[in-house]
Amino acid sequence: MSPAKFYLQLLLWCALYFSLGYISLFLDDPLSQVSFVWFPAGLAVAAFLLTPRRFWPPLFLGLFIVRTVLDVTMRHSLETSLVHSVISLGNDFAIAWLVRRFRRPDDMQVNVLIWLAATVVISAVAAAAGAGWVLYRHNINFVQTLWIWWSANVVGTILLTTIIMGLFWKPEPLVLRKCLTGGGLWIGLCLCAAWVFSQPFDDARSEALHFILACIPVMIMIAIPIVSGNRLGALAFLSFSTIVIYCSWHRLGPLFIPGLRSGEPLLLAQCYLSGTALLLNFVYVLKRNVPGMASSYYLIPQSGRLSWDQTSVTPLTQHLLKINHADELLALLSPDDAKRMRARWETISHGGMVTDTFSFLIQLSPKIKIQLQETKLTGLPQPEGVVIIGSWSEELPNRGFTRTVRET
Repeated sequence: MSPAKFYLQLLLWCALYFSLGYISLFLDDPLSQVSFVWFPAGLAVAAFLLTPRRFWPPLFLGLFIVRTVLDVTMRHSLETSLVHSVISLGNDFAIAWLVRRFRRPDDMQVNVLIWLAATVVISAVAAAAGAGWVLYRHNINFVQTLWIWWSANVVGTILLTTIIMGLFWKPEPLVLRKCLTGGGLWIGLCLCAAWVFSQPFDDARSEALHFILACIPVMIMIAIPIVSGNRLGALAFLSFSTIVIYCSWHRLGPLFIPGLRSGEPLLLAQCYLSGTALLLNFVYVLKRNVPGMASSYYLIPQSGRLSWDQTSVTPLTQHLLKINHADELLALLSPDDAKRMRARWETISHGGMVTDTFSFLIQLSPKIKIQLQETKLTGLPQPEGVVIIGSWSEELPNRGFTRTVRET
């Protein structure tokens, strides 16, 4: 990423951070003035994950300034605003750093678990620091503030990171039938959610029916990324979350149970949406781990002849079948990647072992670039020499994770 492109993105991140923070500060606890849900947390985590590490200092500084200005503009003193900014941005930075530090390039399920664990634990530490400061300066109930701060960061991180990373997910081929089906489901989701969550449910005898109705939008929501891809799923989830939060804040819908105090229906809505977001991430993991997405090749180093395993023909294999020689393959890689690929082959040819995962970008055509990873490379002794067997799969479809692999 060039500096000019980064600073354009930084302006966008700052504008979105301010807008989401402005909305979040209206959804606050009247006593402690702590937001019930802090949407900018998820945006900041996603921004760090999608940005190369060399740009993290200016990204942190930019978001820190926006966070401070936002707090000062809305209600807090400069001192309190600076403390809140340090705690909040430190929380988001720590989550992103842990994800990048401990992630596994070829195990999406583990990566999601790392992200969830980091979000829960780091948010608890940040909530304790924030609640301690509020108690010290304003003598507000520590336990209640701790709980609100923690849940606001966890929910905001889960919701917004799921949405933003879904938007940056590797695009799938456009198929008119899938787009029309997904668009129809999206419209149906919005209409269903708007109807279910706009009803003034206040009859305790029909609470079971109300909760059953609340499950219908979730089922539609989960079907959208399965049918039409993760990007449309992320946009649909954004619409769904907006409807649920708006109605719950106005004490409407099945999540408003008579007798709840102010803000508690919104806490229920957070749990409801967080559960839906986790289901979406589960769908992402299942789609990422669909069997048959890998492609294997056989290389004879002496002649350079290259052939591909056609027992399981995938869209990736269909592109690769046109490559019949090692030189043709190396010509599609960058000079650095081609050099590393050749070195790996030479190691195997001389009886060595290669156990690391190799991430690279292949240019199959002027319009088709695919991020791949070589997960396995072995040598098979033959009378005429060693035959190299390699296995490729598509790299993690999230661009932020892809950049991390390449930087490493």
